[in-house]
Amino acid sequence: MEDIKKTFPATLEEVPVRLLKLVSGESIIAYVHDNNEGELSLEEPMRLSVEDDQQLVFTPYLPFSEEQLHHIDIENVMFESEVSTDIKAYYMKILLDQIEGIDTPDQVPAIATLKGTSTVH
Repeated sequence: MEDIKKTFPATLEEVPVRLLKLVSGESIIAYVHDNNEGELSLEEPMRLSVEDDQQLVFTPYLPFSEEQLHHIDIENVMFESEVSTDIKAYYMKILLDQIEGIDTPDQVPAIATLKGTSTVH
């Protein structure tokens, strides 16, 4: 059997978590694998939305799927972007908490919010 060498990022900045804006208007944050085949593979995608009080809400993008890895045609993506280290860390914490089964008292499982400090103009 062939020995598979896996490499893991050394720092949080190197983790390939990206923000995708889809042509449907949805914003997705996910661990992204670039297939170079006209598609992206998304691991643990979460939908991002901002509530009226400037709270950032993370919800599972495909909550009833049995698959952990999802493929999307690159034509369905308007753009993709790096996310800040703080948002990346929060996203990773949500995923790790779900794996560990940790729920915070003020939080509904599988939905997480992050309070923003920006103002609406």
